[in-house]
Amino acid sequence: MIAQLILRIVGLMTAGLILVVGIVILVGALIPAYVPSNYRTILGVVMVVYGTYRILMIFIKQRSQRREME
Repeated sequence: MIAQLILRIVGLMTAGLILVVGIVILVGALIPAYVPSNYRTILGVVMVVYGTYRILMIFIKQRSQRREME
């Protein structure tokens, strides 16, 4: 039970960091000016979508595990 909690916390932290880095890339604070803006936009959007997807999957999995226990 504790191992699942630790894995869930690590997964949420990782997904949250990916989401934050994606937002920072979209804002333009992380990538140098010589990188094309199209690349920055695509990379930022992909990272934001992936971070959001991972967070949602963790919550959906947690909800289904709770239902199975009841």
